[in-house]
Amino acid sequence: MHAFPICTERMELIPATVKLYLLDLHDRAGLATALNASVPGEWPPEQITSEVIEEFLKLMRAGDRKIWSFYWLAQPDDCDPNVLIGSGGFLASAKGSLELGYSVLPTYQQQGYATEAVRSMVEWAFSALRIDHIIAYTYPHLIASIRVLEKNGFTFAGNGPEEGTITYELRNRHKN
Repeated sequence: MHAFPICTERMELIPATVKLYLLDLHDRAGLATALNASVPGEWPPEQITSEVIEEFLKLMRAGDRKIWSFYWLAQPDDCDPNVLIGSGGFLASAKGSLELGYSVLPTYQQQGYATEAVRSMVEWAFSALRIDHIIAYTYPHLIASIRVLEKNGFTFAGNGPEEGTITYELRNRHKN
């Protein structure tokens, strides 16, 4: 299988587990210890509500793996500890593709972290999961999110499933 964590130029992407999600919900200090990273006071990002984490836990506990997600730890240039800055991952869709989602704390936005993490997660998914199609839903006004997708080769594919959303997709060009 593939080595974890996934290492990028400036980050480590740590696979989320039931234990980590439970710590995220109930024990911030425990989460920091488990990740060996500092957890900023602004954690979690706005989109990652306790309801979202509960849904992720439900999917993980179901046994048939339908979710692959990662905590994003930025590695400072100095000797400071890693910092939890975001998270992202995939949900399996009924059509055999993966749905991508990601979120970054506001302090760390517009610094290339999401682009870097999404690139590594997509490479991992194409290689480890052997899928050939990834979709992402966003809103037309989330220009930074759209740029992250476009920088990673995603193309506009039309309206999304929820009112006001749009769809982007990426096909694995290297699949045999």
